[in-house]
Amino acid sequence: MARPAKTVVLDVVALTRGLISEEHTPFLAEYISQHGEDLVKEVKPAFPALTCTAQATYASGKGPKHHGITANGWYDPVYKEVKNWHQSSGCVETPRIWNALKRKCPDATVFVHSWWHGMHDPDIDFFMNVRPQYLQDGGKKPDVYTRPPELRHQLQGKLGTFPLHKFWGPGTGIAATRWIANAAMMVDRQHDPTLTLVYLPHMDYSLQKYGPNDTKHVPQDLKEVDAVVKDLVEYYEGVGARVILLSEYGISPVDRPVYLNRALRAAGLLQIREECGGETLDCGESRAFAVCDHQVAHIHVQHGQDIEEVAHIYVQHGQDVEEVRQLVARIPGVQYVFSGPELDSWYAKQGHPPAAAHNAERSGQLVAMADQRSWFAYYYWLEDKMAPDFARCVAIHKKPGYDPAEMLFRFPGPFGFIYLLLKFIMIYVFHVRGIVDATPLKCDSIRGSHGRLHHGSSKYNPVLITR
Repeated sequence: MARPAKTVVLDVVALTRGLISEEHTPFLAEYISQHGEDLVKEVKPAFPALTCTAQATYASGKGPKHHGITANGWYDPVYKEVKNWHQSSGCVETPRIWNALKRKCPDATVFVHSWWHGMHDPDIDFFMNVRPQYLQDGGKKPDVYTRPPELRHQLQGKLGTFPLHKFWGPGTGIAATRWIANAAMMVDRQHDPTLTLVYLPHMDYSLQKYGPNDTKHVPQDLKEVDAVVKDLVEYYEGVGARVILLSEYGISPVDRPVYLNRALRAAGLLQIREECGGETLDCGESRAFAVCDHQVAHIHVQHGQDIEEVAHIYVQHGQDVEEVRQLVARIPGVQYVFSGPELDSWYAKQGHPPAAAHNAERSGQLVAMADQRSWFAYYYWLEDKMAPDFARCVAIHKKPGYDPAEMLFRFPGPFGFIYLLLKFIMIYVFHVRGIVDATPLKCDSIRGSHGRLHHGSSKYNPVLITR
């Protein structure tokens, strides 16, 4: 078979049609104007509308029931732990587009750049994703993981160490997305891959912190990401590549965090354990708990039942399922509480393939979806003094749910900047071991979220832009 056309997919996170304008995204607006409005297609998002689920759905053509990526993380019933943001390709249970490409054209080459769940896939020739070095004291050093291994040193040798603190945390900014873009072009010049997939995360940050209606921060961030997209599109089209731009979801305005685990705890269904003066969630001993991921939660009921999960609510005993359903349904901010079959049926009614949303092995017995103004916070402690030590840190692998407060400063204003500067100097200049505990225990200032389906409205649908 002849080598297929060189193709590049640019995943511009959170891009929607309403965010594209001559004022804020001049390149994208001109690109669409030149080639016609037919260039832009709205996409019915995967459910839940989350990064890992969307990427697995795009790359496999299957839903979570088949590929298994029900959220950005899920509860492991063997280890009795919540595991978030793992990258192994083995997490995905169906073949993806690069696997099909390699079967049909073994000489084709593939570069997967900062997409999740690509690590260790034998059909990916070139791979890069964020991979900090985790230190014994809980700190971390910025780094990346690559295939082949020497690519790591080549990229960071020329572009500098990956700016981890601009990728996630209170210092997020365009520098991380710009680094990713420069690395993409560098790999392309050296290796000319047939298929390239690039993740550009910049708009995720301000849209969550300030909301899509913000007029102070979001317009500037749109201009910054538009400039990066311009450089990539012009470069790739200049070398004859077919360029596809898409996004995973749209971010909608919110103003209300919902604390499912606190409600389950108040009902005597959630178990905690005291450690180091704080409380940790004991999933294995809890009759019910929720794994919260933006506007979805998986709720677990564990023994003698199939395990299901968006808040994914996990329940220990079968007789608890209806009790938990009624309890969760009464919480302000919860729009739906589904069982697995109900979720599949509802999803199909939104125009999606039937039986596409629910995966019994990785989803709780119940799946909760927030209403339009709400999102699910993972907090389970009742007093801030009993929060676990990791709650004040950027600790995506330790928290049993997603925490957008990691983008906020615990200390506002100049004092916060001075605090972080001193911490970084002590850790990275003088090599004094320590953690950066700058995350607040309040998340009610978050103004944007995603995950739910906005049925009846296309305003927050992701887009596909290609010639």
